[in-house]
Amino acid sequence: MSPRLLRAVGRGWLAVLGLLTVAVFVLVLIPAKDAVVPTRFKYGLVFDAGSTHTSLYIYRWPADKENGTGIVSQVEACSVSGPGISSYADNPAGAGVCAFAGRMENSTKAEQVFAEVSKAIGEYPVDFRGARILTGSEEGSFGWITVNYLLETLVKFSFAERWEHPQDTEVLGALDLGGASTQITFQPGVPVEDRNTSVFFRLYGTNYSLYSHSYLCYGQSQALKMLLAALHQASSSAQISHPCYPRGYQENITVAELYDSPCVRAPSSASPALVLTVTGTGDPAACGTAVQRLFNFSCGAQWPCGFNGVYQPPVRGQFFAFSGFYHTLHFLNLTGGQSLSSVNATIAQICSSSWEQLQLLFPMASRTQLRDACTASSYSLTLLLQGYKFSHTTWPSIHFVQQVANTDVGWTLGYMLNLTNMIPSEPPAAVTGLPSCSWIAATVLLAIMLILTFCLLAATCCQRNSSGYEHL
Repeated sequence: MSPRLLRAVGRGWLAVLGLLTVAVFVLVLIPAKDAVVPTRFKYGLVFDAGSTHTSLYIYRWPADKENGTGIVSQVEACSVSGPGISSYADNPAGAGVCAFAGRMENSTKAEQVFAEVSKAIGEYPVDFRGARILTGSEEGSFGWITVNYLLETLVKFSFAERWEHPQDTEVLGALDLGGASTQITFQPGVPVEDRNTSVFFRLYGTNYSLYSHSYLCYGQSQALKMLLAALHQASSSAQISHPCYPRGYQENITVAELYDSPCVRAPSSASPALVLTVTGTGDPAACGTAVQRLFNFSCGAQWPCGFNGVYQPPVRGQFFAFSGFYHTLHFLNLTGGQSLSSVNATIAQICSSSWEQLQLLFPMASRTQLRDACTASSYSLTLLLQGYKFSHTTWPSIHFVQQVANTDVGWTLGYMLNLTNMIPSEPPAAVTGLPSCSWIAATVLLAIMLILTFCLLAATCCQRNSSGYEHL
């Protein structure tokens, strides 16, 4: 190629490079836009060490909250087999987290849970918030938060793609039946007259004034123990006839085993080592009468009450019943919206069945489940109707559930959600940069510029070499 032609090509390439340089500068000068980096999450671990069970729940929420409260979701849950924390009264150290972990280490589920825990702890420092006994009011109130949060009556993701407080939506009541206590929480239609039963929350920028009360010793396990103790004290011998146990069932229990709870007091004359023989009679009417004697339904003239003289305004709205309420009635297939008449008929049939008949009806059930089927269902129904004052009219407003939106219903989620109100919010981290299309175009142009520059340098070198040879 002649030198003149090479110089012409070089000038052309320089012109192209100049144009490309101008184009790159124009792209770079395009106004930058703010971009949000992927959401950071905070994690919370809650141990529910109840009287009859122990469970671990892992929750997380975006570091930026909505009106001061986190949007919390359940990551994982794992329950421990065996008795509750109350069984460690004589061995407090055995109720520690190490024992909890040790009893789970062979479980695949546990490995998944602790892998998630390790991940959370590895990313964020652990802020231990302590261990304490929740008050009955707190337990009931946190259960109420859980139910309403999961059913989107507190906050909802709108069509405008943002979290908002639902308009014209009634909050739901919560009914919890544990092993040692039972709670009722709802938003009454009248002012709460007893300050001891009044609860206030502020969630997602909205205020809630609730009625909530917890009845200690009226959880299912303790209530059934109180019933057996009452039957023993009404008997003049070591032989106890139990009208709620099925006919043909019999068991032996010592006085010490019967009176091993603060909810029951042993007669001073009873010997702890004395063996009592409990025989089932399967009498539905006598069972109902014996269960009702556990309560004091008189209210007096001061105010309306639930039972034992505790103030309670009339129940109002829809209610979700969970924990013991659900498990007891689900065992009898009574959680599908059956009428109260149908529920009564089923419980009467179960209470009049013999031990052999129950074993045929429920071949996979444990001995304890079969023994307590009549007692537990009769107690739950008495508590709801005569204790909490539901009726044939309001019975359809009770919905029996175990989970909502694949999340366990209980106090732990509500506790974690309320706790986020006290954990500082972190606004989403933002970066400033060019739109992706501008970066792609600039990158392509720069690559072309480099290629052309290399070609121009190569051509220049060739020209110089060619001139040298001609000179020689």
